[in-house]
Amino acid sequence: MLALRLRWALRDVRARWIQVAGIAFMLAIGTGLFAGLSSVTQWRIASNDASLELTNMYDIRGRLGGDGLLPQGSLAAIAESVDGVEAAAERLIFQTQVEVVGPDGSIFVPGRVVGVDMSNGGPGVNGVVPVAGRSIEEAEFGEPVALLERNFGVFYNLPEQGDIWLGGSGEPARYVGHAVSPEYFVVVEDGSFFGQANLAVVFTSLETAQRLSGSDGQVNDLVLTVEPGTDLDTLETTMLQEILERHTDTHVNLSRREDNASYLALTRDPEGDQQVYNVLAVILFAGSAFAALNFAARMVEAQRREIGTLMALGVSPASIAMRPLLVGIQIAVLGVVFGIGVGLLISELMAGVLETFVALPVFLTPFQTGIFARVVGIGFVLPIVAVLWPVYRATRVRPVEAIRTGHLAARGGGLAPIISRLPMPGGSLGRMPIRNLVRAPRRTFLTLLALMTVLAILVSVVGLRDSFLYTLEEGDKELLGDEPDRLSVRLDSFYPADSSVVGGVAGSEALRAAEHGLMISGTAHSQDDGGDAATGFVDFESAQEGVEFGLGEGALDLSVQFIDFESALWRPTAVEGALVAGEPGIVLAGKAASDLGVGVGDTVRLTHPLRTSAGSFGIQTSDIPVIAIHPHPLRFNAYMDIGQAGIAGLDGLANVVTAAPAEGRGLSDVKRAMFGAPGVATVQGLSESTKAVQDLFEQASTIYLIIEGFVLGLALLIAFNTANINSDERVREHATMFAFGVTARRVLGSLATEGLVLGVLAALMGVVLGYGLLLWMILALVPESYPDMGISLALNVPQMVAVLAVGVLAVSIAPVFTVRKLRRMYVPGALRVLE
Repeated sequence: MLALRLRWALRDVRARWIQVAGIAFMLAIGTGLFAGLSSVTQWRIASNDASLELTNMYDIRGRLGGDGLLPQGSLAAIAESVDGVEAAAERLIFQTQVEVVGPDGSIFVPGRVVGVDMSNGGPGVNGVVPVAGRSIEEAEFGEPVALLERNFGVFYNLPEQGDIWLGGSGEPARYVGHAVSPEYFVVVEDGSFFGQANLAVVFTSLETAQRLSGSDGQVNDLVLTVEPGTDLDTLETTMLQEILERHTDTHVNLSRREDNASYLALTRDPEGDQQVYNVLAVILFAGSAFAALNFAARMVEAQRREIGTLMALGVSPASIAMRPLLVGIQIAVLGVVFGIGVGLLISELMAGVLETFVALPVFLTPFQTGIFARVVGIGFVLPIVAVLWPVYRATRVRPVEAIRTGHLAARGGGLAPIISRLPMPGGSLGRMPIRNLVRAPRRTFLTLLALMTVLAILVSVVGLRDSFLYTLEEGDKELLGDEPDRLSVRLDSFYPADSSVVGGVAGSEALRAAEHGLMISGTAHSQDDGGDAATGFVDFESAQEGVEFGLGEGALDLSVQFIDFESALWRPTAVEGALVAGEPGIVLAGKAASDLGVGVGDTVRLTHPLRTSAGSFGIQTSDIPVIAIHPHPLRFNAYMDIGQAGIAGLDGLANVVTAAPAEGRGLSDVKRAMFGAPGVATVQGLSESTKAVQDLFEQASTIYLIIEGFVLGLALLIAFNTANINSDERVREHATMFAFGVTARRVLGSLATEGLVLGVLAALMGVVLGYGLLLWMILALVPESYPDMGISLALNVPQMVAVLAVGVLAVSIAPVFTVRKLRRMYVPGALRVLE
């Protein structure tokens, strides 16, 4: 008997193999996409951990203040004398400018030379791992041979080996490969992620860095790892005491791994991104589940008369249920097989994007058995439940009711009686599409639900991508104003505004207009937070580029720029409040003001560097009123009038010059003119950072394109299965129409109209749900993943209409695939029924 039932079930599958395969593929896309997206997060976490372990990232970093240098070996000796230190490595790091020739010509960018001990395989802490080209050989120690940081090399499509010029050295160097190091897995420059467009990190031997900087036998940086269980607070206190005892005039800033921006970006992003993936995957899975339940149930309901005949012959309900149950199991098995295939495909595509997006020396992509098992298990149960429910309903009625056909089988007609009372244009055939939809409201609702969720995913994914790009573009417009080529020249120290260094930069023939200013770091929190004032000292690099002052949760790191509020070149836009020259106060980004819970007229507590009479930097906490709000999306951008520079002890000084190129000069011309100029540390176009982020985001948006592709495929499958099952269920109706002389084209037109109405309704509902989903992600999920950026909701209406039109069109033209079945229909056989 079991063999007979198996053959019977196989016959059913062969008779409806298109529907079976379509339902299985719908489940496969839902389960595969969910499992694939979840796997990517696990891969990222595993790859992060393996890469950090391979490179042995530091636990504590010590950086000498100002231009401080110590004899090589002195910092390492102090570290080795402190209990709990496992390994230590000394470095020499200095800022410079870099020129390198790429495929599109010369590239001038700010640079950072990192000299490390490469003997015995390279630094034991914060390793430098070549990923292209080769490593630096021992015979090349002390020679102008280096490695380029991989993110920079890939961004500019640089070859594995080539020449490089460092500002001020006067001689070319040769890079022999691209390398990665944990501090630069994600490049963060001036508070912006993915800053590889504006920072070239050059790794070289310690001997070479010492020779290039003229600091033979000197170091200024120490990185170390600690033994498990070591109290870091105690270790830091002990180290500072030892350094002060042995080198009384030396200032050292200690920081931990958790303070490193690259580490934070690397370890925080996977969980934040996964929240977005989970929402999309769950909704998509729900849509595929609704569709599978609906179509599997309808496929079984089409066998109602056969079930009634079996009941009339005395077959038990359990035996009757076995046959459709076996069909459901076959659908489930196919769904599992296809789902694993789809999941592996999605995972492979996502892994390819990931490997080009994050510079890691190790990528681990193991098959996530647990994730696939859980998701596929749900997908396996769904079609079985879907076939059991209609069988249960069919076996609960009398056999004579199940066998009835045509008008005798109708059970009220759903909402058709109500619709029939409403005046509608057209004849019977014209009203048929609407009546077909309303006479089976449960089926129509489930189909609408499936299509709605799929189209909602498309709306939210497209909207999320558009919102990011729109936010970046608006930020670029605010930052550039009427000067699209505006640039910033960063100086290597604070100079008097009337000095030859500042005058030499501002008076360059390559510039049309220039204004000096100041840029310092700071940390802000509202007065209501009651944070304690920070104490201590910082070095020049921390004073201008950013340092955490330990103010705890709720504090925001800011880049405070002192500019002329009456500048003719550029000044921020005040969307609230006003910019008044000489008025004490700070201008905050809207995102920063919102996060701090302050507005115009409120006061923030700003902890910032304070230059002392000796030229070093202490830490000062000041209460500053908020005088205006500017619209730039990055919350760390803050501004004060240049006349208020005395708050930081910087009256009459400058460390930055903002300018516009002269007529006929471009940014590259200015960079070339400033290359190696006295006092110039970096030259950067203000649009370069945004352009780099836009390029990388468009690269990362490949992930969203992958999701969109599979979602659109699911929409096509739903449309096709809807048309195919409708055709099977309405065989007698279509045969009757043909018998009365209605053409196949007219029948297809009626089906297409029904699909069009269904598609339009689903699109309208999908827009509402998708917009709500997009709004929720931007307000609730995105701030956790990108806390420094205020995302503005934006929808590219033409693109959105095009995407929805594809979905509606798919549902409308899907009946075309049934034309062969309609034309080959044997009308007398379809109408012949034994009552």
